[in-house]
Amino acid sequence: MARLRPLAVGIAVAAMAISALSCASAPPIQPGMALELGLGTEPELLCTLGGVAVRAFRVGADHPRRLYVFIHGWAGNGAEFLDVARELYALDPDSGAWCVDLPGTGSSDKPADAPYDHAWFGQVIRACLAAAVDKAGADGQEPVVTLVGHSLGGHMAYRYAATDGALLDRLCLLAPAGLPGETGAFGKLASRSPFAIGMALSFLTEASYLRAHRARVIYDKDKFPEASARYGGRSLATKEGKAALKAVTLRALEHDTIEDAAGSLDLPVLLVWGHTDKVLPFRYASEFRAILPPGHSFLEFERCGHCPHSEYPAELAASLDALARAP
Repeated sequence: MARLRPLAVGIAVAAMAISALSCASAPPIQPGMALELGLGTEPELLCTLGGVAVRAFRVGADHPRRLYVFIHGWAGNGAEFLDVARELYALDPDSGAWCVDLPGTGSSDKPADAPYDHAWFGQVIRACLAAAVDKAGADGQEPVVTLVGHSLGGHMAYRYAATDGALLDRLCLLAPAGLPGETGAFGKLASRSPFAIGMALSFLTEASYLRAHRARVIYDKDKFPEASARYGGRSLATKEGKAALKAVTLRALEHDTIEDAAGSLDLPVLLVWGHTDKVLPFRYASEFRAILPPGHSFLEFERCGHCPHSEYPAELAASLDALARAP
């Protein structure tokens, strides 16, 4: 049977979980569990949208001059950005970051009736940016705001910057999705077959999530972010988490590609990609560069999988700091 390439850790989980041995599911995310898992901090309420609570991990200055909002990918979570947010704060004491758990993941609400499409996630991003800027409140001076999106979150971030862009000064895309066919054959199938994705997700457990993440997402296994992976797997291995993940797959994955918004960005952009990305291969970087505005920055890592923020947090932080300070 031919090997099918998935979009991100969640699709890898779905594919691998089919053959995984059955095991008991872990308890869902509860207050205090992020600390128990070794993340060093707890998520807090960032904003609400239509009664849906969006929570995030907060790092850095209370009133930052440079503000970063991180948006994770399909089946990801905000905790995976904690290392790079902490590196930013160590580099720049006037920086602050919100590492968002999008609705349907982590500690944020997982409403069964939410749209879970790109238009709705654009509203979520706007609400997060507005709340983060409001909470920054630095002596009446608005901070420089950088939106950082990874994988499917990069697709969402690009679309937001191109179609709305409110409160946004800089954009960073980490191995973004959004090009037609980029997710591969399995991603296309999963995004169009409720039965297939539902069956696959019925086997999802914290353990299978960890196995898939370790096998597919990280190049250097010594840099495997076990705490954030456990946090993500535990939140998705619930009835509500699986239902939300299925909805995101069917309504956002392989939908509303960015071609219609190509060329409409008018702000500094940083694109980041790993050469050994098994999820969204490095060859797509050149296609993205072709549609980004002239003068954009490009950062590549030779020995890096799908999550440069997990494998090279210090180097990425330095580039994000330079992006935020650019004229």
